[in-house]
Amino acid sequence: MIKGLFGGTISLLANSLDIRAEKHKHIASNIANIETPGYKAMDINFASELKKVQGQVNGTSGMVSTNAGHIHDKSTLSGYTPEAVERASDYEGLDNNSVGLENEMVKMADNSMMYGLSVKLLQRKLAMLMTAIKEGR
Repeated sequence: MIKGLFGGTISLLANSLDIRAEKHKHIASNIANIETPGYKAMDINFASELKKVQGQVNGTSGMVSTNAGHIHDKSTLSGYTPEAVERASDYEGLDNNSVGLENEMVKMADNSMMYGLSVKLLQRKLAMLMTAIKEGR
């Protein structure tokens, strides 16, 4: 996508969806390992990962163009995987497992709601572009 034409909103929302999907995988993995002795809950810090990926998209990643005439779509990063970190938890079971089902379900509901919001915002942005393309018809 050409940033001047579409602005940064579409790439921001696309990156947001990618990070939210990865966060969902980690929450599901935490729930799946709820009875695994010694398992530590993993999570993704959404805000810091979004800042990191947006910084890379905006040109601070050190990517070099081999020819000035090339057009690059840097609106999203293919192959980017957000960094998962061990989440501090108030819950520590007798088997040193740090996953609490209620906590994980709340995190999953929150993440799902935010994912849905990003999808709706992206749909509206694309609908506005479609209206502009159709000249308001």
